[in-house]
Amino acid sequence: MRILYVDLLCGAAGDMLLASLIDLGFPVKLLEEQLRTLPIEPIELAVEKVVRGGIACTRVTPKLDQSHQHRYLADILSLLQCGSVARSLYEKCERVLDRLATAEAKVHGIPKDHVHFHEIGALDTIVDILGVSMAIEYFKIDKVYFSTFTDGYGTVTTAHGVIPVPVPATAVMITGYRLKTLQIPTELLTPTGAALLTALGEQLPDTYDGTVVATGYGCGSKVFDGHPNFLRTVLLEKAHGETALPLETVLLLESDMDHISGEIMGDVAALLLGAGALDVSWLPLFMKKGRPGYRLSVMAEEDSGRIMIDTIIRHTRTLGVRVQRIGRVTAQRSVSKTTVAGMECDEKQCSYKGYTFSRPEYESLAALARKRGCSVVDVMEEYLRGNKQDP
Repeated sequence: MRILYVDLLCGAAGDMLLASLIDLGFPVKLLEEQLRTLPIEPIELAVEKVVRGGIACTRVTPKLDQSHQHRYLADILSLLQCGSVARSLYEKCERVLDRLATAEAKVHGIPKDHVHFHEIGALDTIVDILGVSMAIEYFKIDKVYFSTFTDGYGTVTTAHGVIPVPVPATAVMITGYRLKTLQIPTELLTPTGAALLTALGEQLPDTYDGTVVATGYGCGSKVFDGHPNFLRTVLLEKAHGETALPLETVLLLESDMDHISGEIMGDVAALLLGAGALDVSWLPLFMKKGRPGYRLSVMAEEDSGRIMIDTIIRHTRTLGVRVQRIGRVTAQRSVSKTTVAGMECDEKQCSYKGYTFSRPEYESLAALARKRGCSVVDVMEEYLRGNKQDP
């Protein structure tokens, strides 16, 4: 299985994505040959190496006479249909172009087939979409993943006037995705870049796994102080039959405290779990001046992070909480009923990569033990004998 991971260090534009894939090993001559089959003016692609932040990156620039012609979605799809574009390649381009047109239609409040705009009509954008789609097929990519979106702030001037960053079409396409704003007063994430990534890939936590085959760096024309303007693509391979880990992003909240008792820590843990924390734990540790203390660790969904932080600070009076976004892999779980010594018991049915197992709910076991006047260990052993699970 082949995976392409796009590391969005400083935004993303169509030419940056294409350049990174050329840097990865995609032959630019294949794109030039495909472009010659389209009913458009001849396009020459200038590929050069430039340095951004001390890193040698690839930059690609189409050499053409820019046309100010307004094109509709149907016009561009017709161009591709007139060329010798393979069906699978055409479908990728159509998916990206349709996502762009749908976003613009929503922004301007008009039907999708009435959308015309400079960015999608520009030949260099067609080059970017076609080139990125071709590279995905050239490398035989099975899955495309990308990291947290990054963009600048402020406003930019376009054919539609002065608009905010992220620009409206981009904002529509990245709705529901994670975004980090960099302290750069300009657009970094273009509509074409957002359309390519959201139409052809999916967002993962900022981690990836697999055997690294190659790494490519692509940059744009802008240069910023303190932020190298490039993105990185990583080509990965995984063992046959193995799929990418089903990572999900959660928050890890931590605070070290030497001023509260174990009773307070237990009370806070109960409050956090009651508020929806995924997991709560604490460890004893020695802090400054040799004082014994606790490290409270809370795992929570992103949308409940603020509630968890407020609860920790309010009920422990700690001076701060560390926040990290981490990825986690979990087995699939469902709740069911089973019978232990003739009495009903709750259990979790779990599965992971075809392996299945079950676990009894402790509270249910404890209730059974109290009814029978025996220990929880006794009931647990009966459960295990009844299930006869492999170790």
